[in-house]
Amino acid sequence: MHTDEAVHAFQFADLLEKGRFRYDPAEYHGPTLIYFTLLPARLRAEKVLSDVDEKTLRLVPVFFGLGLILLLLPLVRGLGRGVVLTSAFWTAVSAPMAFYSRYYIHEVLFVFFSFALIVCGYRFLRSGKTSWILGAAFSAGLMHATKESCVLAWGAMAAALLPVWVERGRKRTDDGKWFRPRHTTVFLGGAAFVSALFYSSFLTHPEGIVDSFRAFLHYFNRSSVSSIHDHPWDYYFRLLLFWHVPGKPVWSEIPMLIPAGIGLLSAFGKFSDPGTDRRLIRFVLCYTALLAAIYTVIPYKTPWNLLGFYHGLVLLAGTGTVALLQGLKRKRARIVSAIFLMVLGSTAIRQTWLLNGRYDSDPGNPWVYAQAGESLLHVIRAVEDVASKVPEQFGIPVEVIVPRHEYWPLPWYFRRFTRIGWYGRVDSTAAPVPVILVAPQEEPSLVLKLYERMPPGSRYLYVPLWNEYTELRPGCEIRGYIRNEYIRKETWDAVQSEKEVPTNAPVTRRP
Repeated sequence: MHTDEAVHAFQFADLLEKGRFRYDPAEYHGPTLIYFTLLPARLRAEKVLSDVDEKTLRLVPVFFGLGLILLLLPLVRGLGRGVVLTSAFWTAVSAPMAFYSRYYIHEVLFVFFSFALIVCGYRFLRSGKTSWILGAAFSAGLMHATKESCVLAWGAMAAALLPVWVERGRKRTDDGKWFRPRHTTVFLGGAAFVSALFYSSFLTHPEGIVDSFRAFLHYFNRSSVSSIHDHPWDYYFRLLLFWHVPGKPVWSEIPMLIPAGIGLLSAFGKFSDPGTDRRLIRFVLCYTALLAAIYTVIPYKTPWNLLGFYHGLVLLAGTGTVALLQGLKRKRARIVSAIFLMVLGSTAIRQTWLLNGRYDSDPGNPWVYAQAGESLLHVIRAVEDVASKVPEQFGIPVEVIVPRHEYWPLPWYFRRFTRIGWYGRVDSTAAPVPVILVAPQEEPSLVLKLYERMPPGSRYLYVPLWNEYTELRPGCEIRGYIRNEYIRKETWDAVQSEKEVPTNAPVTRRP
């Protein structure tokens, strides 16, 4: 589990166990991810966080990731059957799309709602039906209820519409019905209603609506302060074009970017497929380019943020695939092109299979970002093994000490332990506990507490739980110690009478 996934899981715990959710504009994104998780949890009869597993949480992004493929179906009359099928293929075999569709974060939901807004908006402009403007309104509202970056996507969409309107020459729908003011009212009213419903925790917390607007101020302030997530302007392009860590394979999205480039060029020509609407392709092109430019300029960058404009590249790849197959007149050229595309497709499939399997938590994976590695599981197994050998099981006292409370995602894995304390530094007033997990920089203070400040007769010998180098995340080492007598079962009765060890809840940080 990634740190962000674990933090979101504890947000969901409040809703699952207490039936309430309170949006925090200073720390977190919108509430849609949390509320949509209720459905798989209810279907699996999970009532408390200790019942929930990774499958329950990750079913949500999986669902919306698959939904991105199904959303192509209403665009058959705009993209053409060929482009819809090839776009569906590239969406399915895309490494970042597959990778983050298994991540319990907001990004895939946000891309889904963004694409839904485009789909519904296009169908409305083609038909003038109110049902499509309502779909667009709900999609816009869900975008706002998912991530604050919705304003960036809306800005890119609005700007991308300008060349479409200029080319069209008049502001009306295709069937001759003018775009009326009531459509604007329905759109804005529907979007505001949906957004307010989620931020107010379904009308139980009205302050959440005001907080949803305060969030923009918080994020604007953060963007002006340097952070560990600041990267150069070309960061996203390096992820897509060429990513290599010494000793690891070379990764690249070029197999998909080649047909996307062809799709870009074909947007300015004629399509052999009569079902393809050139205006829609040009809108996708402009929207993708503008959104990519916006995210490039912003210093704050995380790899999943590129999914917004990357999805546009996927649609262009579908367009380019069809253009390459149908644009060539000679049969031999078409055969060569088909073989070339099959090589590109099979390369993409193999890369996606590896990045989502063998290298799914490897630092050499371009989509792995501060991801907990396999060594984290050694920590979990070591502590659970101790718990399995004592009568109290998950009631054994445990203390975790990591500076700045950066012990995530451990709280997720230790969610079944009932007597566990989470600390940012050594607490000299807390009673020594049988199992201690500590960051190396806090070890001197821990030694001082255990062997110098404790009175004679209250000093215990601690031995390592493991000997190998172990990390919570890259660069965040964790060490484990167990009180010596806990290794011997016959002394367990001697410690049963110990006073209750104080525990505290983990401090959550913004994902």
